[in-house]
Amino acid sequence: MRNDGLVYNKIVDCLSECKQLISASRWMMNTRMAIEDVDNRMREPMQLAIVGRISSSKSTLVNAILGKAEVVRTGHEAETFNVSWLKYGNDDAPIIVHFKNGRKQTVERNEWIEWASHKGQQSLKTEVKYIEVTSSYEMLRFINIIDTPGLDATSKVDSENTISFLKTVNPDAVILLFSKSLSEDTLKLINEFQNAENSISFSINPMNALGILSKVDMNWDVINDNDPVISSDKAIKRTLSSRSDVNKALFRILPVSALMGLSSFTISDDDKEAFEQLAMLDDKKITRLFISPEFFVKEYDFISLSKSRREGLVLKYGLYGVYVCVREIQKNVNVTLQELSCTLRIKSGFDSFIKLVVSHFGDRAQLLKAQRGIVQLLRAINKDRINVDSSEHLNIVNSIYSKVFSVEDDLHELKEWNLLLKIYENKIEVEDEFMQEFLRIVGESGHSAVCKLYVDENTDVSEMIDRAMERCEYWKTKYNVWYGLSPAKAENYAVIAKSYELLGLRLQEQKEKYDKALRAIRIYNHYIYGKDLL
Repeated sequence: MRNDGLVYNKIVDCLSECKQLISASRWMMNTRMAIEDVDNRMREPMQLAIVGRISSSKSTLVNAILGKAEVVRTGHEAETFNVSWLKYGNDDAPIIVHFKNGRKQTVERNEWIEWASHKGQQSLKTEVKYIEVTSSYEMLRFINIIDTPGLDATSKVDSENTISFLKTVNPDAVILLFSKSLSEDTLKLINEFQNAENSISFSINPMNALGILSKVDMNWDVINDNDPVISSDKAIKRTLSSRSDVNKALFRILPVSALMGLSSFTISDDDKEAFEQLAMLDDKKITRLFISPEFFVKEYDFISLSKSRREGLVLKYGLYGVYVCVREIQKNVNVTLQELSCTLRIKSGFDSFIKLVVSHFGDRAQLLKAQRGIVQLLRAINKDRINVDSSEHLNIVNSIYSKVFSVEDDLHELKEWNLLLKIYENKIEVEDEFMQEFLRIVGESGHSAVCKLYVDENTDVSEMIDRAMERCEYWKTKYNVWYGLSPAKAENYAVIAKSYELLGLRLQEQKEKYDKALRAIRIYNHYIYGKDLL
């Protein structure tokens, strides 16, 4: 996620060369603006938008990601007042309100509720473009989060604000939230987002879009006591097995309880004491207590924990979240607060979600921005081509176009990306063997060499190198010796062969660095201690 990779350097170098060519060409305004925009975007954090319907736990999920209860406003109604753009910065810095007319206003944190809630500042709903909020959460250094009002919010203005802002900002990636169950509403939401009246210049595909089935803890019941994340995941897979339209739009749909994920960061010693009181009850009473939220907060003669305290626990953790903590304490009376927090993150599906966000988006942040930047630049250049009035101008346009196009041609990562996109969009047909291997080698199953090569994690690096080169030769042979092979299929084979070749070379490079480091360590230990130690 750092700006020091091959993709970043190639794009920045290209932009620098284009700036020199365009310096004397005042008329190429579209290209000039595109260069500046792409240059800024390549240097800025990736922009990830959270989109969903009203009360789909968007803001709760954002707060869970940041690990704090009220960074953005949450509630049972349509609490999100406007688009909230979360960036890295001081936790106590004032909120910056950006108006549609370009004006800005700072608002102190203690006034946040008035700005973020529908209960205050009603007249400003049509005037505010977005609200900028800073947080010291480390991930925001690399991935900004954009929290939006519901697309079907009670007020049409909120939905329009979301579409208008996303159209202007054009996010690098998106997370779509669905609540309760997957149905026709899933595709409807995708279509509403992608084919809005003011169409967003953003094409949802599995490389830039994830889905979240939120509030899965509400599918749990104490009688069956099934793990709601596991059972929801099975239901998702059954549904998606016959929904190629959704599969072409989203990389994966994960089951998550945002509420439990958030509570894992805000669990307190007082809460643990309350759980410990509940853990002293026998199974029969626990079953009776956890039948429903309504049963949980009733008055009972067998429980000393007050009704109001139990109501607070359900609001904070959800019924299933409270149950998970109580059962963990019953298993281990010495369980620590940190261990309870860890259990909540795992049981909520939140840990799996964060790992996927970082691996799927974080490792591809520069590639996402580069691919879209190149498209943006080529479109801008073609717009300026219309105004060409001399051979000198035409030469400049062609030179800039050639430089931008050559970056896409030189960067193998972008060739992988384009082929992957064609596969997901069913624009080409590939055999199953190729599909499975290509998805692995480009990182769709994980970005480590172990995942890409589909080998055991204990495999020696030398064996990995041999494996990579063996697969490289296999695919080279297929496109070299098959007579009559179509150019498109030959190119596909060439791409996957090159992917294996580059992985083998990078593994060899890392092995040499590792061996060199080991020699340095041995020399150090021999000099200091008089013997070899590792």
